[in-house]
Amino acid sequence: MESSILVIVFLLMLITSNIINRLYNKLPLPFIQIILGILVGIMAKGESLTLNSELFLALVIAPLNFREGQESDITTFVKYKSIVAYLILPTVLVTMLTVGYVTGKLLPVDVPLAASFALGAALAPTDAVAFLSIAKRFKFPKRVESILTVEGLLNDASGLISFQFAVAALATGTFSLLTASFSLFVAIIGGILVGLLFTLLNRALMSFLEKIDLTDVIGALLLELSLPIISYFVASLLGLSGIIAVVIAGLSQASRFKRIRLFDAELDRVSQIIWETVSFVLNGFVFIVFGYELTRIVEPALSNPLVNHYSLLAIVLIVTALLFLIRFAMIGLYYAIRYRSSKRSYRSLLREILLLTFSGVKGTVSIATILLLPEFDSYTYSLILFTVGAVTLLSFIVGVLILPQFAQSIESNHTDDHLIEIAILNEVVKTLEQDLKETQDKGPLYAAIDNYNGRIEHLILEQESTLVKKELAYLRLMILGIESDGLERAYSDGQIELLEYRLYQRYLQGIESQINRGFVSTFTYFVTISIRVLRRLIRERLSFWPTVRRFLSGKPKPIKLSQANRERLTNLYLNNTELVLEGLQDLDGVYNSELIGFLQRSRFQEARIIESGVFVERVIAHIKPDNIDEMLRGYYLERKVIAEYQQRGAISSRYATQLRRNVNKLESYSLKDDFGALPYDFIVQKK
Repeated sequence: MESSILVIVFLLMLITSNIINRLYNKLPLPFIQIILGILVGIMAKGESLTLNSELFLALVIAPLNFREGQESDITTFVKYKSIVAYLILPTVLVTMLTVGYVTGKLLPVDVPLAASFALGAALAPTDAVAFLSIAKRFKFPKRVESILTVEGLLNDASGLISFQFAVAALATGTFSLLTASFSLFVAIIGGILVGLLFTLLNRALMSFLEKIDLTDVIGALLLELSLPIISYFVASLLGLSGIIAVVIAGLSQASRFKRIRLFDAELDRVSQIIWETVSFVLNGFVFIVFGYELTRIVEPALSNPLVNHYSLLAIVLIVTALLFLIRFAMIGLYYAIRYRSSKRSYRSLLREILLLTFSGVKGTVSIATILLLPEFDSYTYSLILFTVGAVTLLSFIVGVLILPQFAQSIESNHTDDHLIEIAILNEVVKTLEQDLKETQDKGPLYAAIDNYNGRIEHLILEQESTLVKKELAYLRLMILGIESDGLERAYSDGQIELLEYRLYQRYLQGIESQINRGFVSTFTYFVTISIRVLRRLIRERLSFWPTVRRFLSGKPKPIKLSQANRERLTNLYLNNTELVLEGLQDLDGVYNSELIGFLQRSRFQEARIIESGVFVERVIAHIKPDNIDEMLRGYYLERKVIAEYQQRGAISSRYATQLRRNVNKLESYSLKDDFGALPYDFIVQKK
């Protein structure tokens, strides 16, 4: 398989994994991506694509670690320095020596001691990316989460340096613990200095550009994105820890002084979006590559007729159990010494120890590390790669299965939050409805109310079961069919003109956009929509080319509807309302009664509004938004209600901040002035 094709396949797998995770959110996203990676590896069997471990660490792992460091709290790093230092130094060293020695003895070949220690060094450190991907699904105690995050960011360095010493011993045949310890110390201190140096250079350059008025968001963002990669490569070229340099650079960025300026606010907004996208892509790439590489490194060992598969499975189980056992013993020893006179209960201490133990999962860094091992004996080499790959996968699965037993699901209070948010939005709608009595141009205000009602409906439906969502999708598809039939009948009977036909078609497109396609049959949806589109094409056939020529001429006509046009559209809507209500009544008892009632009440309320003669204005407002003042009024009211809820203790300050951020995002999007008006311009080209 060519590299270009493989890249396309990886991107498709990334998109597929996100879709599967949305449909089956109980399955962890990394696990889905690993399975998809394995499938890619099986499909690409026989094709050679070697993972460049150095580039993988520099271009994938380094940016991810930098971002996690950037989002970390520097005070947390200092607060838990003793246990973090214990986990990344003696714990990694003991794990490397013990696991390496035991695995070397268990494998059915004569493994050099240095190669055994290289295997142990690859499996010793936990993987920050793997842990954080699991941790997003659970609520860990703040102390445990902070310790694990900092440990995961730093212990890659100790594992990689230990691995390098083992490889050097394998090549030279000599090993000095004193020399290795001193080199480890130098590599860590040197990495810290490199990370600080490039952070200072980055700040100095930004300061200089500001003084000569040459700063811009794109330039600042490029400097930030390149900082982890440059730091890693420079540190590695100097024989220092590239991972430490990257993490320190990220932590230094996190501790910088926050200036409240327009430029900084815009940079932070763009940076947040870019990093979220980059992090998602790189994380997905990590686990898809993980699965892909598993097939490549496992196949040689399993295809060897001299290897007993059951023996290999037993070795993998023993080594995985040994990894967690050593981690449990080392953490337990630390807690026994540190908290021997503590008043904390034994139960709470044990839960914390178990969380720290089973969060020590392995990931792609272990595979990327072991692939740096120079090939010496093909048989032994294949068994070492197989062991590291299989143990890494099994440790990750153990973490996914065991951690839910000790950690709380992060979605426990999701429903309550929605109820409060719905109440806030309802208060905004009530105020906007009162504003209707004091304005002459009601169309834009109705469009703003529609926007808020849509948000309320979305929040309500999120709390409903999958069955209710599925029934709603089918009912909306039925309503769309009834509306479309009524429109075609009215046009055929001469009750409406082409312009009115086009406006009503835009209204039907709004109904179509509300249908969740994931809950209806693809065939049923395709047939319903195809019939509607085909009918419209037939109606437009005579006026299509004159319309295109008029549009290209740059002389669109403004919409000028007579009172007769408005009355015909209103009558069409009210006639269709009768048909829709009859159809819903016939289905009462077949579908959820509360859902039927909800749709009937919504239609009655909508019909009362339409009777006031604002149908056209509301449709036009959705085609070509011109209600920015009304939307800004809504956002002002929403912030006001949020502040009132917070003041009386109905919501926490943290949740209020989250709601305000959502309002800020919506307001920023509403203020964009580049909305396309092509549908509007097309409609007005009346023959």
